[in-house]
Amino acid sequence: MDDTLFAARLETLCREALGGDGPLRDLKRLSGGASMQSWRFIWGDTPLILRRMPEGLRGDDAAIDSGALSLDGQADVIDTAVRHGVMAPAVRARLAPEHGLGEGFIMACAPGEALPQVLLRDPAFAPALERLPRQWAEQLAAIHAIPPSQLPSSLSYRAPADMLADLEARWRDLGGVSPIYALAFGWLERALPQPVEPRLCHGDFRMGNLLVMPEGLSAVLDWELAHLGDPVQDLAFGCIPSWRFGRYDKPLGGFARPEDMLPYYEAITGAPVDPARFRFWLVYSCLWWGVCCLVMADIWRRGDQSGPERLVIGRRVSEVEIDLMLLLADDLADIPARMDWPRTDRTPENGVPSGAALADAVALWLDAGIAAQANGHQRFEARVAANALGMAARDAALGPGFRASQARRLDILGFDATGLTTALRQDPAHATPAVHHHLRLLAAENCLIDQPRYAGLPIARAAWAEIAG
Repeated sequence: MDDTLFAARLETLCREALGGDGPLRDLKRLSGGASMQSWRFIWGDTPLILRRMPEGLRGDDAAIDSGALSLDGQADVIDTAVRHGVMAPAVRARLAPEHGLGEGFIMACAPGEALPQVLLRDPAFAPALERLPRQWAEQLAAIHAIPPSQLPSSLSYRAPADMLADLEARWRDLGGVSPIYALAFGWLERALPQPVEPRLCHGDFRMGNLLVMPEGLSAVLDWELAHLGDPVQDLAFGCIPSWRFGRYDKPLGGFARPEDMLPYYEAITGAPVDPARFRFWLVYSCLWWGVCCLVMADIWRRGDQSGPERLVIGRRVSEVEIDLMLLLADDLADIPARMDWPRTDRTPENGVPSGAALADAVALWLDAGIAAQANGHQRFEARVAANALGMAARDAALGPGFRASQARRLDILGFDATGLTTALRQDPAHATPAVHHHLRLLAAENCLIDQPRYAGLPIARAAWAEIAG
């Protein structure tokens, strides 16, 4: 629907559900949101947020996890959490079919900043980050303390073994072929923890889903992955490398360490956190995010082709390969020699410009020209497009050489790509020093094409490779 009709229908809903005469003003879509739309607006003098299923998507499309809640289910969980003292913005109204706006709800607009890039760099938030480990623990403890009997019946529970089996089945259905992912699935199967009494888990408790003011935490957002499960999953989730936002050496959200938060949680709950259980959920959550990246690409292929964002996220599977190799390093065979880091030099061009050069040129123009002059969501979309073109240029320039090297290594190992993936999933003994060496190179080559500025790459290079000079 066009913007005018959208605003008119939203205004009608506000009159019916919230009362007053408005007016509705400053309607603006917030940046990001590959799986769900968020809009900020003012009704009268009250700032509000609309959470809405994008047009053309079904609930199972928008969900990056098969157990994810509908928007109506999210609203139920938020209502319950607010009643139990969790810092979640209150639900003010729910969308119904007669409103013509799709599925969703309106909630209070809490104050604060959510963008990790701002929170981690702006000195004004330094005092808040010092308090955040304690507040992080307090909010998770409050969420986990809600009696399951008081929660909506729509919440699902799956034992860890079922979650892992479901995740692997989805990975295979999506065409997953990475031997590193296969290695991680096998590790997780062998490391499965015993089930615990199910508690409410937020499911997506991380930087980016928290609102923070200079004084400290102000709200917990994005409840679409809430479920009944192991509380330690929530504790580990915010520590996976993808949620460190460039600060790889600070596992807790890019600002602290788990050791800075866990003692507060243990003191509040009286429940010690088993390090082995924490590590299981850390590896699981890292792998889960990699599968989610494939889900995003699949959504684009099945028809939601409004922009390249989902395909760009789909290429982030290589970041997770780097992360998994670093997380599982202690369980893999030692490699006697350090590896030569893959070269990314390009042959200087002359004559007719190559496809890689053309893609580079458009990416530079988008980033330095269009994105620099745009605002809000348009700036975000322009930067995503520039990133997509950069991937395409590097794939064209570096991909053929990397893939030829991978084929030669596999030939020496006596596997084809599918055979190695199958072997590593079936028996960890196949992860010999030579195979470990190949997997390191594979992860580096893939990530150097997809995200050469990924914060995990320098960590991997320092751990694995000879560095000139």
